[in-house]
Amino acid sequence: MRNMNWRKAVKLTGVLLTAIVLVLAACTTAKPTPVTVTSTPSPVKDSGTLRTAEIFDQDKYKDKLTVRYFYMDAAEASGDCILIQTPDGKTMMIDSGLPEVGEQVVNYLNKLNVQTIDVALNTHPHSDHIGGFATVLKQKDVKKFYMENLPYPDSNAYMNVIKALQEKNITPEYLEEGSSFELGSDLKVTVLSPKKGVLPQAVKSYDYATLNYYSMVVKVTYKNTSFLFTADIYKDREFELVEAKADLNASFTHVPHHGNATSSSNTFIEAVSPQYAVMSSNIFQTPEIMKRYQKNNVTVYSTGLHGNVLITSDGEKLNAITEKDWQP
Repeated sequence: MRNMNWRKAVKLTGVLLTAIVLVLAACTTAKPTPVTVTSTPSPVKDSGTLRTAEIFDQDKYKDKLTVRYFYMDAAEASGDCILIQTPDGKTMMIDSGLPEVGEQVVNYLNKLNVQTIDVALNTHPHSDHIGGFATVLKQKDVKKFYMENLPYPDSNAYMNVIKALQEKNITPEYLEEGSSFELGSDLKVTVLSPKKGVLPQAVKSYDYATLNYYSMVVKVTYKNTSFLFTADIYKDREFELVEAKADLNASFTHVPHHGNATSSSNTFIEAVSPQYAVMSSNIFQTPEIMKRYQKNNVTVYSTGLHGNVLITSDGEKLNAITEKDWQP
């Protein structure tokens, strides 16, 4: 009897061990549940062929209008800085990034041998648009400084620029809808926003949305090509400009508010109908906005993906060059 029980026990143990082995085998060979990872695109690793030298080549494009979007490195969103140079040697800078990237802006200007800025234009007093001017004003000769009549005394970035202007004996000139000026012989700048006669009284709050609403929008015309610079306007201001039949149609557009989802309505993109667009942001966050432009047959670049971006015009057509390639 004992022998019989012992044999049964051994047999049962063998069955149990076999079952355990089969379970373990199943666990190790079963396929894991698929995981979908959603992330924002990042720059492709370049194989050593950066076009930095071409972007900053002064002789190659001296007979063309050049518009350079500077990539400014920072841990946070560094803002806008755009340099326009005419074939007859005039220079205009639109915005200047955060205060902490001011030295980077100066280094870019040095690469281009720019010592004099004929026109510095600040679209609105947020620190990522006005901050770098404090450094630029100290190291470069600025002939004219244009801005909105929108004082922002609670902002250190704004007050530091005002102080730098005073130290250089530069009196800022205020622009609004209907203002215009010329730069060189063939370039004209026309202001489309803010509305005429509303600033500074209209601003009761200094929240982000309010200051962005009153951002300066300018259209730059060079012969038969044009560039629309939209600063940080949101969709509500976009719709107002479209409804007011503002002269929005342009060969190129600056993507409003760094490509954020607050802006770039289909209605606005269709009204501008550009060939090229640039999202000025060192941190690329909104692929859906890029796709929106692409669906409207716009070739769109991002400084966060492509580095420094150069747009050139011969007065009839545009050409775009990026510092590096990016593939989705």
